[in-house]
Amino acid sequence: MVGRTQHLNRTATPPENRETHRTTRRASQFGVYLLKEQFRQVIAVKGADGRLLLQGWLRWASRSKLAPFVKLARSIRRHLPAIHNMLDSGLSNARIEANNVHLRVLTRQAYGYRSAQALITMANLRRGGLCPPLPGRS
Repeated sequence: MVGRTQHLNRTATPPENRETHRTTRRASQFGVYLLKEQFRQVIAVKGADGRLLLQGWLRWASRSKLAPFVKLARSIRRHLPAIHNMLDSGLSNARIEANNVHLRVLTRQAYGYRSAQALITMANLRRGGLCPPLPGRS
């Protein structure tokens, strides 16, 4: 038991280093926050300004010693032409993805139906823009 206590005392952070450790940790958390917020700004700004911001952000993220951001910067560089197209056009695949999610939910709900035609009809009603006149409503 005595050996265990001595081992714990040797590995524990000395009181004088605890404040330095806290300050360093806060600084790294703030750096992560700044990287995240700057990336949000890159996505919000379109066109040539967005490209310039992205270029600066990629340099910043690559030089940071934060492994997730370094990995993200590498991944973005691999897909840079497509990302530049998105920044130039302002288009994204968000609507397509939303439509896919809605269709998956409909498919899950349609497990109790007798035929696939019921699923197709529900998809047309919900996602196809059909608006049939309802009885008793004008």
